[in-house]
Amino acid sequence: MIGNDTSTIPPTILNYLSAIRARTGNSAVRLRVGGNSMDSSVYVPELMTPMIQNISTDADSDNQPVNYGPMLWNVMKKVGDNVGGADYLIGLSLLNLDDPNVPIIAGAAEQILGNSLDGYLLGNEPDLYTAHQQRPNIKNYTTDIYISEFRTVSNRLTNTSAGDVLKLKMLGGPTICCSWNLDALLQGGYLSAFSGILKYISLQHYPQNNCFGSHQFDIPYYIQHTNVVELTSWQSPAISLIQSDTSPDRLQLIMSEFNSASCGGVPTVSDTFAVGTLWTIDYALQMASVGYTAAHVHTRERGISYNLFTPTQGSTGDWVTNPPYYALIATAEILQINDSAGGVVVDLNIANSQNDKNATVAGYAIYDSKGSTVERFVLFNYANVSNFPTESAAAATFALPTNAFSGSKTGAVVKFLSASGLSEKFNIAWGGQSLVGVGNGTLKDNDASWAVPNQRMDCTKGCSVNVPAAAMAVVFVGGTNKLNTASTPTNGTQTTSSSTQLASSSQSSSAQGNKTGPLSITSPVLIVLSLVGSLLVVAL
Repeated sequence: MIGNDTSTIPPTILNYLSAIRARTGNSAVRLRVGGNSMDSSVYVPELMTPMIQNISTDADSDNQPVNYGPMLWNVMKKVGDNVGGADYLIGLSLLNLDDPNVPIIAGAAEQILGNSLDGYLLGNEPDLYTAHQQRPNIKNYTTDIYISEFRTVSNRLTNTSAGDVLKLKMLGGPTICCSWNLDALLQGGYLSAFSGILKYISLQHYPQNNCFGSHQFDIPYYIQHTNVVELTSWQSPAISLIQSDTSPDRLQLIMSEFNSASCGGVPTVSDTFAVGTLWTIDYALQMASVGYTAAHVHTRERGISYNLFTPTQGSTGDWVTNPPYYALIATAEILQINDSAGGVVVDLNIANSQNDKNATVAGYAIYDSKGSTVERFVLFNYANVSNFPTESAAAATFALPTNAFSGSKTGAVVKFLSASGLSEKFNIAWGGQSLVGVGNGTLKDNDASWAVPNQRMDCTKGCSVNVPAAAMAVVFVGGTNKLNTASTPTNGTQTTSSSTQLASSSQSSSAQGNKTGPLSITSPVLIVLSLVGSLLVVAL
């Protein structure tokens, strides 16, 4: 995917990542290299070519250990330089406590990546060590044992080829996914023992798994916003504990791995516009709203249903863009914050969507770091056109409050994330541009009916935004994002909602279309637990 050495990096991967980097403002693209295979792979300092070497052809498809060497860091560094900046989060193994590789890896990565090294994640899903028989001599691998082992291995990072990397405070953990109570772990000795060396509290979580050839949820689950809210409440006591620390150097909570279903996703579900694109954005913004400062969407080897894109099988040929990639470029623009303090993300609970499983709309407001000025609105219409007599009847109209467009921000640019249907895999567009039929990762203008063009609106007296089904609209208040040029001038519609209200669509199926009704915007100071300073990123 990223080549075999610094001279064979595919131009297409650089185009894909450059498009994300162009939308992240002052922040680099953030990528994680890790997971099951990183935990079980072997670093060989002498190995330069091939960059990665398979260890076993009989390995589990969800855990394929490899030999790798410093060429990997060289390639990653050059990729970052070529796309305008990339920060890397890398995995360190906790499987073998006597593994001499761990400090060697840490030192080499620090020396080669330098300022491009975002941090280290020590261990991968230790709460599954017992279930995966990775501690065969321990009947019950407890959090106390884990804390002891984390201490043993992390202490070795004081002596690497780059010196004492522990003092850099770049370590992350516990990277649990499933079984343990994070709150109990943090208060059971983890924070008191390691807060001085930790940068990140890391979690990994999926709504379901497809590890054994069966799954529980299909598309309808993912287009119910209330399910996103429920999913994000996982480990909420620990999230509250982390957010209770308001000091400038408090630990950052990150989701180091997520996607629609673990073990590679679900074909015909994960690879759709509804799930791969809309749901991915909804879940990412929901995580931001409760206090996560970064979330890494998982992508794997060729042939996996939730992958961002499908590389060509040879050295030349066309790549195919998959639905999750559109989620990345849209979310990067949504969360683009040039303020080093970050921004505030608020779930607007449109049409009681946090609680009502029948709601087909949802929305967020993105505020500046002080929580006082709205920068963007994000409006989802999950309606299934087949449930309405006409396409226009399935559209949702959102009335935006006048006071969001005060001062110099009386105009707005509206960009649409649209497709030919909820189950669509390829005909997807962001801002009237698409990658369908484009094999080099460069967005092209598309005039198909499903590629909804941008709109520019005068919102001096408020605006009404019509969002087709199924689609997402992003309203850039003031139209300040240079990437968001409008192709269709539109006059804003004056609304009767008050300055503290946002009107949202109801679930009406009448031929006249979805109606609107007012909803108060909750103060961001009361609802948001943290400032968001980073973006949804790729995990390779």
